[in-house]
Amino acid sequence: MIYIYCFLISALLVLFIMPYYIKLMLKYKVIDHSGGRKIHKGLKVNVGGLVIFVSFLVSYIVALPYLSNNGNIDSAITFILVLTCIIVVGVRDDMNSLTAKNKLVLEIIAILFLCRMGILIDNLYGFLGIYELPLWLSYVVTIFFFVVIINTYNLIDGIDGQAVTQALIILIPLFIFFLILGNNNSEIVFHNPNFWTIICIGIVGALVSFLYYNWEPSKIFMGDTGSIFIGTIIASAMVCAINFNGHNHNDFNLFGFEIKSKIGIVVTLFYIPLADTLRVFCARILKKKSPFTPDKSHIHHFLLRTGASHKTSTLITLTFSIIISTLGLIFSVIFTDNIFIPLMVVLFILYVISVSYITKRRLELMKKKLRCQKKLTQ
Repeated sequence: MIYIYCFLISALLVLFIMPYYIKLMLKYKVIDHSGGRKIHKGLKVNVGGLVIFVSFLVSYIVALPYLSNNGNIDSAITFILVLTCIIVVGVRDDMNSLTAKNKLVLEIIAILFLCRMGILIDNLYGFLGIYELPLWLSYVVTIFFFVVIINTYNLIDGIDGQAVTQALIILIPLFIFFLILGNNNSEIVFHNPNFWTIICIGIVGALVSFLYYNWEPSKIFMGDTGSIFIGTIIASAMVCAINFNGHNHNDFNLFGFEIKSKIGIVVTLFYIPLADTLRVFCARILKKKSPFTPDKSHIHHFLLRTGASHKTSTLITLTFSIIISTLGLIFSVIFTDNIFIPLMVVLFILYVISVSYITKRRLELMKKKLRCQKKLTQ
């Protein structure tokens, strides 16, 4: 029942708070202007992630007594304090843009606290023949993983509904995974699947309601406040899912089949955002540009250029994610990570080819249509 309460509390709070929040932000002109790299039209309220966080926080506080029965309540409180610091960084960036360097430094400081609390990649479970990692290398790998996930999620927040739908396609399967594992009575809350079940369902509830306001035509954006916060939650849950999957391989199976992939299956849930960011970075490097130089070359930019609406573009990327995640589940019971991850690389190449082909075909059809219209008007 606690999961239902967490979902309903965060979902209903977003629905209730958001209309008043939007009016307040409009009054004080906390808005995102169109133009430049921004592809929305008109004025949009920004910093919507603050409402997501507050709603999630209330559901989290309601669940604290339940969490205290399963582990160290101090760790659960420390976790939310770290998330609060991340929210402050996001708000600061939305209100008065931080430099990329300063934002990265602040992110790494927060990640170090999470590592210190035990959210750590300390084992590769046989991938490339590597098992346990030295502590210093665990920190390096974990920080790199967090930075990639957080900033990749931040980059996909480009059109109405996309960041929310991509988060849901990751967090819902993770919620089911943690729910199946159940309570392992660990004294360390982060090592207890129940803790992550509550985290995932609380965020899912808030995001489902936020999507109502963020769907085309959107009334509000989550901003960096939301994307950095949710990216941190996703990265944390993924790290712990990898560890649970590696350590508890006998406790979880897929329709009776043992899951052979320990890392790949979890990363696959975030495949489209990762693949698109990697594709964009590679394209920029080939053009002799900095991979961090912002432009309009993400998949949603291509789809919009071909005439697709925000809604259609979001649904296309969501469909891609569902297909890839389904293939990932199938591959995970057949192959170990040493075969699974190279297969994901092949899928990445196919993804790049597909995006290029679809975009090219749509542009050709649009040009043909324009030529026909010109002939008719002559």
